[in-house]
Amino acid sequence: MKFLHIVFWIIVFFTNIFSQNKKYEPVDGKIIGIWPHENRLRSTQKLNQLKNEFGFNYLLVAAPYGDAWYDSIKNSDYTLDHIVKQIYYPDYLDREKWFWENIYSLGNVYAYYFDEPLSRKFSFAGVTKLISIFADKGLYPKSKIYLGEINEYRAKRFERLVDKISYTGYGSKDKNGLDQIQSWKEWKNLLGERFSMLWIAAHEDSNHFRILFKAAKELGYNSIWFYQYEPLEADKEIPEKVIYDFCEAAVEFGFMKYKKE
Repeated sequence: MKFLHIVFWIIVFFTNIFSQNKKYEPVDGKIIGIWPHENRLRSTQKLNQLKNEFGFNYLLVAAPYGDAWYDSIKNSDYTLDHIVKQIYYPDYLDREKWFWENIYSLGNVYAYYFDEPLSRKFSFAGVTKLISIFADKGLYPKSKIYLGEINEYRAKRFERLVDKISYTGYGSKDKNGLDQIQSWKEWKNLLGERFSMLWIAAHEDSNHFRILFKAAKELGYNSIWFYQYEPLEADKEIPEKVIYDFCEAAVEFGFMKYKKE
């Protein structure tokens, strides 16, 4: 038994080494995005790794970051037509001048992302007005408007105002993603094609990536986003192996493929 135990761990070791020499890219027609930890966002080298090694073809930039962070993005292999910028409504209220300077400094991105506005108790009328201002300034529909919410009925209030809606919650770890999948089905039934962007979390879903990707395939979704933003402490970033595991599951269910050199 001791010999078999040793053989098992040798196999695991070399399997991990082999998988970490692989490179990935999205299958045609798939969006595989990432909301990265700030350790990665501040580094051009790590951003290029996300794109060229792990195969994430879209990048989400969190709302607080400005020019000091934009340099690493602009110097990376990501182009603005593959970047989504988070919009934080209180920034518009509390520091409007900074808010618009921050948006224009990054440039004309693919989409703007409003993250859980009603669940955060922001004014529906105020957020709606801000979306109209984006249109008045020519930022929309040139760039798309995305919305994430934790409750599907709150999301539905924005149904006619945005291009894509996503569910920003995750399931209980002990339910292996099945409750998360059930939420996806309920959102799809209520919102139809507008619900077209799924989140899978590094910190919540790492034990059931395969189950979630299998369900995403069966439900017909083509836009999968990986949430790796938290925890924010520099020394608590989710291990890189979790990203590889995500990519392996994406390959298995037809969202990504191995990159040929």
